[in-house]
Amino acid sequence: MVNNDKKSTSTFDDAAIIVEEREDVIKSNTACQEKNGRLRKQRKSYIALIVLFGGIAGGALFIDVVQLFAQKGFSARGIKDAQVIEYDGSTWVRYDDPKIVVDFFDADDCSDCVTDEVLMRLRSYIPTLEAHRIDVRTEEGKRYAQKEGIKYIPAFLFAKDITESDFYQQAAILFKEAGQGAYFFDAPSAGVPIGEYITQPSDQDGIHIGNAQAPVTIIAFDDFSTDESRVMFPIIEKLLGEFGDRVRFVVKPLSNAQQALAMKLAQGAVCASEQGKYQEFMRLVTADYRFMTTGEKADEKFNAYITRLHMDAEQFHGCLAEDRVKEIVTHNDAEAAQFGVVATPTYFINGHVSSGVATYETVKGFIDDALNFSAPMGE
Repeated sequence: MVNNDKKSTSTFDDAAIIVEEREDVIKSNTACQEKNGRLRKQRKSYIALIVLFGGIAGGALFIDVVQLFAQKGFSARGIKDAQVIEYDGSTWVRYDDPKIVVDFFDADDCSDCVTDEVLMRLRSYIPTLEAHRIDVRTEEGKRYAQKEGIKYIPAFLFAKDITESDFYQQAAILFKEAGQGAYFFDAPSAGVPIGEYITQPSDQDGIHIGNAQAPVTIIAFDDFSTDESRVMFPIIEKLLGEFGDRVRFVVKPLSNAQQALAMKLAQGAVCASEQGKYQEFMRLVTADYRFMTTGEKADEKFNAYITRLHMDAEQFHGCLAEDRVKEIVTHNDAEAAQFGVVATPTYFINGHVSSGVATYETVKGFIDDALNFSAPMGE
């Protein structure tokens, strides 16, 4: 006879053992899964750190690999030693110079503005050049030109990075600081013709002759030590005599780094004008050819002129010694440079400009045009 109670107890015990074993297995599996999860997270963190620090230390190696398989783009590592790269139908050439930005000022209706040719030349010297066109006929362009002191077109204003280029190192004399780190390119000195003046010189720091209310004003930048000045002076006097009160003459004497006599004559002309003797003084100077060519014994010559013209000698020599007179001349020098004056005398006649020796007929024609209601420059 089988003891059913004993059999039942044994069965229950076996079942309990099986349940416990299953629970142990489940716990073990759960622990393994948790451990594996922690390991996977750790591996991901390690990989992220490796990619991060490896990219920094190894020149973006990870980016290189991704771009290699994606077959697009290129990284710093990929172009480090490359000089020429072909990509997506374009060819990229490596230069040591930084990108150089230039704002060039012109106008659609300025037929004499040769910006395309000039930009082509500049790009041959500065291959990294990026040019932005400014139309001075627009309100925005006009304000920008006035803010930067642009006097004529075409004009070229470079960002400060130009100083890092090889071209600047070779042609620094053609650049002038324009404020706020910008540099103005002296295009006329480089042989680029001025297409149009968009403003005219002021009459400040000039020697004034004639009717202050005259409808025509002639503003002249002049280096009195030149043969051209000596030739033009009697022509201007003749024109002033012919047109009378209809013409006003404002002369701005200049110095000359190559000729010390230029500063001496400029100061003398200013001081003579303060005694109302400018024209008489210049007649003596321009007639004294030997003095004009040698500049010898300038003080003795001035004393002789003072005596002949019955000027106050003490006042004249006191004027010559004043710093303000030299400052007038140096200010005129700076303004002449702003207006691209490269030859003297240069005359601005209500919208017309004449440089160097001009004939009587040419200057008279400019005055006639101005009297016939030609629009003043800049309007």
